Amino acid sequence: MNTTNNSVSAGPPAHPFMSNYPVVVLLYRYGLGFIFLFGFTGNLASMATFMQTTLRATSTAFLFFILAFSDSLFLLVSIFDFIEVGLTQGPILLTSYDNLCRFRWFMKGLTQFCSAWILVFVTIDRWLRTRFPFKANKWCSHKNVIIVTICIITIGISLHSHMLSAQLFGKFLPGIATAACGPIHYWLPYAYFFFVHWPLIQVFFVCLIPVTLMLLGSIDIHRTIQKTKSRIQTVAMNQPQQLRQVRLHRQMLILMISSIMIFVVTTLPVSIQQIVAAFEFLANTAIDENKIVNDTAILTVLLSLNYAINFYVHCLTSKLFRDEFIKFIKIMYRLAGGTTGNNIININHNVLQPTVNGNAQANIRHKQPRT
Repeated sequence: MNTTNNSVSAGPPAHPFMSNYPVVVLLYRYGLGFIFLFGFTGNLASMATFMQTTLRATSTAFLFFILAFSDSLFLLVSIFDFIEVGLTQGPILLTSYDNLCRFRWFMKGLTQFCSAWILVFVTIDRWLRTRFPFKANKWCSHKNVIIVTICIITIGISLHSHMLSAQLFGKFLPGIATAACGPIHYWLPYAYFFFVHWPLIQVFFVCLIPVTLMLLGSIDIHRTIQKTKSRIQTVAMNQPQQLRQVRLHRQMLILMISSIMIFVVTTLPVSIQQIVAAFEFLANTAIDENKIVNDTAILTVLLSLNYAINFYVHCLTSKLFRDEFIKFIKIMYRLAGGTTGNNIININHNVLQPTVNGNAQANIRHKQPRT
């Protein structure tokens, strides 16, 4: 296996019928590298921004905070693919590859599921605040967000638990993008489930159902806002506090819509590819498995953008989010500047003698005894 980092070729195939296309190697090396660099930075900045006073009071911001954390976990687990496919261009850590496969694919599936459904509940949260504004404070609370998150994680663990089975799941085609892990034995019934039924289950629970709920919720929110727009403007004109709430609600809607658009654009292509591949396997038609694997790998890089660019899109689309992030940067700058300033003051206080009328020489003469 060619392990040279300077080459962009896929090298000799690890398997006689499978190899990574050169474009896949390049995308995993430079594309994922770029995504990790900006993704981790953006997600950390998102978490810090959503913890600011103005935003953290809302349950929506708390959900966005959890979403940024889940996205960071997905990127963290994907680093292995970046090293194996993009850098070494061959399988690594083969002695513990089975265990790594189970952990990686379980965590990637779980974080994808959690991120999708957290975004669904962001939509539900805004829908409740729009439809039932007087009950929203009771229903849309931080406590309920924690309960919902625990339920999402529990369902996600149950759905992906088959990947933790040492008798079913492990290394499949080590070093091959999107096919490195899979059924331990190709002829078991689990293999048929994994290649035919599991992609459809995953697409429905991670993409199609969440997207449908998000779109329906967004449409109903828009219709409700249009119906009550004139009444809200009249009330808000006379109540400054109400006006601030309306602006906050509008900005949260902008953040929600931008996140949904990112989710749809980045997840639908790979989902369609998985559905097509599953039906081709089901129909037992003559298929180019190597092409399917590499096409899925290319679209997986696009999918990874969903877990990296929310912060930057939020900054572009929401003035409130942008202002809160700038406020956070100023606070950090003042804290750093204040610490440095205090140190300088202490040094001056300890080293320099007090002066008389701002003159150190006069101070020395002032302290000399008179004869």
